[in-house]
Parts: sequence; structure tokens; C-alpha cells
Amino acid sequence: MLKKSQSVKFGLNLLRAGWFFHNFLLMTPVIVLIYTSHGITIGDFFLIQGIFRLAAFLFEIPSGYLSDCFSRKWVMVCGGCFLIAGFSAIALATGFWGLTLGEALLGISTALFSGTLEAYTYDLLKRNKTQNQFLKEYGSITTFSSVACFIAALLGGFLYAKLGGNTLLWLEAFFATVSVLFFLFLPNLLEVKRVVKHKTAVVDAISISYRTMKNSRLRNFIVFPALFSAFTIVMLWIMQPIMETAHVPLELFGIFFAINQLAAIFFAKFAYKICGKFGEKNVSIFTIAVIIMGITLGLLATHINSMPLILTACVLMEFAPAIRMLNNLQYNTLIHDSIESNERGTVLSTRAMVSTFLGAIFLSFAKFSFDTFGLDITLVLMFALTPLLFWSLSKVEKHLH
Repeated sequence: MLKKSQSVKFGLNLLRAGWFFHNFLLMTPVIVLIYTSHGITIGDFFLIQGIFRLAAFLFEIPSGYLSDCFSRKWVMVCGGCFLIAGFSAIALATGFWGLTLGEALLGISTALFSGTLEAYTYDLLKRNKTQNQFLKEYGSITTFSSVACFIAALLGGFLYAKLGGNTLLWLEAFFATVSVLFFLFLPNLLEVKRVVKHKTAVVDAISISYRTMKNSRLRNFIVFPALFSAFTIVMLWIMQPIMETAHVPLELFGIFFAINQLAAIFFAKFAYKICGKFGEKNVSIFTIAVIIMGITLGLLATHINSMPLILTACVLMEFAPAIRMLNNLQYNTLIHDSIESNERGTVLSTRAMVSTFLGAIFLSFAKFSFDTFGLDITLVLMFALTPLLFWSLSKVEKHLH
């Protein structure tokens, strides 16, 4: 039987490997092209992405509560199985509803992992009292996922051009299967199970979420990164139409997504050093500035027929979603300091639920704006919404260093 320190090291290595294959997403740099080839419009794509977030939203708190009361490990195994089912459904889809079903399954998978992976990591470290290393260790796990996305992004555009979208989707299902095999061998953290004596499970889960959002410190640590994430997800998906309009070669799509993941690797690996050196407030201001610059250059690129400008805009718009990694890691660490182990999964799922909800609103808004007004006005409206980020930061800054 492994000693506690060996069990923790073994579990962390399995998490790195499993999360690597879970995030080996070849389809990401060409996902809009794959979906439109199945007979939908770009506006429909934004709507389907909103449905993905709705499915995740509905399963966030139940999945987190299940991980608290039963097993974080088996919740993640189930999440991997839903990922396999989602990719398979999309590969077999012939129109809007088939793609919607696939995205709904992917949304459930996302919900099952959103708070559980992080809660498992923190409580695994608590086994040998090294939870103070959470930001570093979870950053390392996230780095592995970013490396996977980086490699997959480099290959995605090339493989799409050579093999087609459906082959990519079946490859995704294969890598998801490999990830499940790693999760199956994780140590089971029986010591963090929640025991409910005087409440039903539903009432208990709702009460945890209610207390979480009522707590001013936790609420603000949740809302700001959720709002930030909503901006970046629209920027990520809107970049592909910009590149397509500018006639950027298909093979370069993967290069730009690789830039995104290369930046994400850096921020995941060094988040603990960046926050320690510059302070949480300054880092937050910097991340907002990147979003504003990305939207501005993206808007200019739609009006000025200059390839250097278009390429610069694409690089910055890819950089902005990557910096979400830094933003999420710094606030997730602050949240962990204020919650108990036996409700960690539910609190983190509440956080993910808020993020998913705001993401769905922004994507639905982008769908309406894109279909009604076009790309230019959508970018203008996104820019007009950026003061929301500063407003949210003003609410959270009193809790920052």
C-alpha cells in the first residue's frame, strides 16, 4: 500500500496524464468549419455553444454535490464517458439537433469536471498537508492540458485539411477514452465525504450554494472571473469568422490556436509567481487591458485590409482567452482558502455554474448580434460592455493584495 506522500505524487501524475488526453482537442482551431459543414450557420454555432453552457449550468451543482457526498474520482470517470459520447454524437450528427445533442453531452462532461477536478487536487494535497502548494500543483496540471491543446492546435488545421472533420471527431473520442483509463486508477479520497444528517440532499446542496453566493468575499471572487471568462469565450469563437473573412489560409488556423495554448502554458505554469510578484489587483487590471486591446484590434482588422494588422489582431484575440488561465487560477486559489473540504465540490460547482450562465448569456447575445447586425457591430457591442469588467473588479478589489 502506498504511503500518503507516494499516494499524493501518484495521484498528481495520473491527473496530469488524464487531463492531458482529456484536453487533446484537435477540433478546436476548426470547430466553426466542422459545424458549418454539418449544415448550420455561424449564428447557429453561437446558439449551440450557448446550449452547451446551459447543459453545463443545469448539472454544475448536482455534479459538485455528488463529488462531495460520494466520490470525486468516479464523478470524473463519468465525465470522461460523457465526453466520449459527445464527440461520437457530433461525428454522427447531420444537422442542428444532432450537433445540439452532442454539445449537450459535452456540457454535462464539463459540469462533472468543473469543480470536481480542482476539489480533488486540493484535497489530495491535504493528505500530506501540502495544500499551500495548490496554486503551483494545479497550475502544473493545467499546464499539461494546455500543452495538449497546443499540440492538438498545431495538428488540428493540418489534419482537418487532410482527413476531414469526422475523422478528427473520432480521434477526439479515442483520446477521451485514454483519459478515462488514467482517471480509473486515481486514489479514492474517502476522507472528504460529506455526511448529511438532518437535510435532504437537494436542500443541503441548495443551502451550500446559497451561503456561497451570500458571502460577499466568495461572491465577488466568483463573479469577476466568470464575467471575464464570458468575454474571452466570445473572442475565441469570433476569431475564426475574422480569419475566414480575411482569407487567412486554413493551415494557419491551428497556428493561431497554438499561440493561444502556448500563452496558456506560460500563465498556468507561472501563475503563482506572477500573482506573487505583481499583486492580484495589478494582474486583474492587466487581464482586462488585454481583452480591450483584443476587441479593438479585431474591430480594426475588419475595416483595414492589412494582413499584418489582421494577423496581429488574431494573435491578440487568441492571447486574451489564454490569459483567462491566469485570471481563473488566481481567483480559484483565493476561493479555496475560504471553504471546507466536505463542501468544496459544491462551492466550486456553484462558481462554475455562474461562469457557465454568464457565458451562455454572452454567446446568445453574440448569436443575436451576429445574425442581426454582422461581425462589426458585434465587436462594437462587446467593446461597449467592457466597463462591466471594471465595475466587477471594483467590487472585488478590497479583498485583493
